[in-house]
Order: sequence, then structure tokens, then C-alpha cells
Amino acid sequence: MALTSEQNAYCAWLASAGLPPGKLRYLLDIFHDPASCYQAFQQNSVDFSEILSPRFRILLERNADSEKLMNFIRIMKNNEIQAFHYNDDLYPGRLKQIPDPPAILFYQGTISSLENRVIAVVGSRAASYSGQKATRKLTRELSSHHISIISGLATGIDTCAHTGCLDGGSPTIAVMGCGLDMVYPAVNTALRDQIIIQGGLLLSEYPPGEKPTGWHFPVRNRIITGLADALIMMEAKIRSGSMTSVQHALEQGKDIFVYPGDPSSEYYEGNHQLLREGGIYFTSAEDILEDLHWLDNPSPVGQNSDCSACGITMTPEASAVINALKPGILGFEKLSSVSGLEPSKLMGTLTVLQINGIIEVMPGKQYQLKR
Repeated sequence: MALTSEQNAYCAWLASAGLPPGKLRYLLDIFHDPASCYQAFQQNSVDFSEILSPRFRILLERNADSEKLMNFIRIMKNNEIQAFHYNDDLYPGRLKQIPDPPAILFYQGTISSLENRVIAVVGSRAASYSGQKATRKLTRELSSHHISIISGLATGIDTCAHTGCLDGGSPTIAVMGCGLDMVYPAVNTALRDQIIIQGGLLLSEYPPGEKPTGWHFPVRNRIITGLADALIMMEAKIRSGSMTSVQHALEQGKDIFVYPGDPSSEYYEGNHQLLREGGIYFTSAEDILEDLHWLDNPSPVGQNSDCSACGITMTPEASAVINALKPGILGFEKLSSVSGLEPSKLMGTLTVLQINGIIEVMPGKQYQLKR
């Protein structure tokens, strides 16, 4: 359920101090939601000196007056910005599986875009002509298979990835390194608007008013890879900022597909290093779809689906597994514990669900609902 204007403003207030995500999640563990945290802060019902450093308390105090809150409400209404937090029903289950997930996210556009299959595409801002052309062709073909592309709205490869996805007919998702009330880079203002118009989504963990800062971008990359089923590296030099996305994807256990490019070009030095280190070689959209086992399964089950139209008779065991996997990926032992099924019964149920295309097996004997 979408938050009210006041609840959105409380999210912006709590995010405005620049607290680390872990500290924000700790506050949400204590107070459950930003509104309750704000009330406790204003009423001095909790000793925040035992929770927060003086610096963060001062920043929260500075933005806690009614005038500042009204300004948050005004900006978010004018820009159609909404928010959700770690304990909210809208929070994506798969994002909870990554190291250091964001505690609060702000968004514009169609939140249901996150229920699609999603592939992250990254690469250089100063991309070559051939890299840009290949990116747009690839993402257009993936989009035509009802796959959403997620990237960072930067110039170069990001821009081509979003544009190709829109050309293919599927919504695209952009994760920003600044508040959603501003456009960065300004040259992509029209593209940003088109993403919204075509049912896509803009996301940021930074509140309205937060300007783009250099360190924001490598940090936000964990969200790009965290929301994706896999990562595609299109073009990067060895010291490219895009390589931070690869590191996040590795930590999250995601497949990394690497476009080979021209081995003699400096633009693809990072790509060939990744290929030597075990990245997955591909030359076409079909290669990726085949490796992900998506060619023969064109009707994925969304993350928030109850699988009522999956075409099989739902046993109590199958329902227990599906409900257990709705929040996100689980290993076999954890899935057995959450579903309440004995290992032998669970294995048989998993086999049936996998055959019927309802779940998929991830590396390390991890399971998730098919998207």
C-alpha cells in the first residue's frame, strides 16, 4: 500500500541525515517505520544519544521542524515522488538478500516494473560507437522478450541500455545517485521523462534535495545489481567505475555476462579481464536467454504473485514453498525451516514446481520464484 504524503515526508526526514543504511535499518527495527521514529525523536521518548552520534542527531533535528516537513511534502507531491522502507510491503524481497540493503527508497513511476524479469546493463560513460550500437541492439531484443533493463541513467552505455529497452516495448528501471527532484545528467531529461511515460521506474535511496556526489554512484550500483537477475557488462576499461557493479554482483551471487568486443581496443580491457576471470561469454540476446533458461519459459511468475494461474493443482506443500519464497531467495535448509516441510517432502515439491516453471534453482542450491 502506498504511503500518505506525511509518511513519505517522514521517510525523507529520516534519510536526510545521511545515516549509513545499517544504522537506518537499526532504527526501523526499533520503531518499525519512519513516522514512529519521528514521533519518538520529537517527544524525546527515547534517548537517541545512545543510538546516534551528535552529528546525526543535529542533522535530524535541523530537518524535523514543521516547515521542513511541509517542504518535503511539497517537493514530493510536485515531483510525484513516493517512498517505501525496509519494513514496507512494497520493499522488494530480493533486495533484502544483498549485503547492506538500502533502508529507504524513493521512487517515481510504476513500482510493478520490479515484478518483471530484470537484467542489469552497465558500461562506460565515454563509450565507443560500436559499444553503444551493440548495447541498444541487445537491450531492444531482450526487451522484446518482456525483460526489463535496469541501469543508472548515465551517459554512454546506460543511456543506450534504457533507450533500447524502451524501443523493445518493456519498461526500464533507472537507479539514481541523487534526489529524484533533480535530473542528472541534465542531458537525459527527455529520456528520464520517457521512462515514466512508458511505465518504467526511477529509484533512489537519496531523499529529495540530495545533490549528485561522486561517491553516491558506486554505492547505488549495489541496488542496480541487487534488483537484477543477472548483470551484463557491455564495455569498460580496467579502471572503469562500472567494475564496482561487477564486484557487487559477485557478492550477491549473480551471473555476469560479458560482451567480448574488440580485444585490441582499450574500451574493452575490462571486459577481457572479466572473461579471463570467469565471466560468461555471449554475443547475442539468445545466448543470455538460453543460459538463464528463459527461452522456454516466456510467462514468468512475478515476485508478488500467488501463482493462482500457474496451471497446476496447488497442494498445501506447494503453497507453503511459494509463500516462503515470496520475500526472496532462500537456501534449501532455510526453505525447509520457513515452509515447515521435511527435506524429503520439500525436495519432491521443489522438483514439481521447477518442472512447471514456478521456481528456479540459483547457484549454491538457492531457490526463488521464477520472474
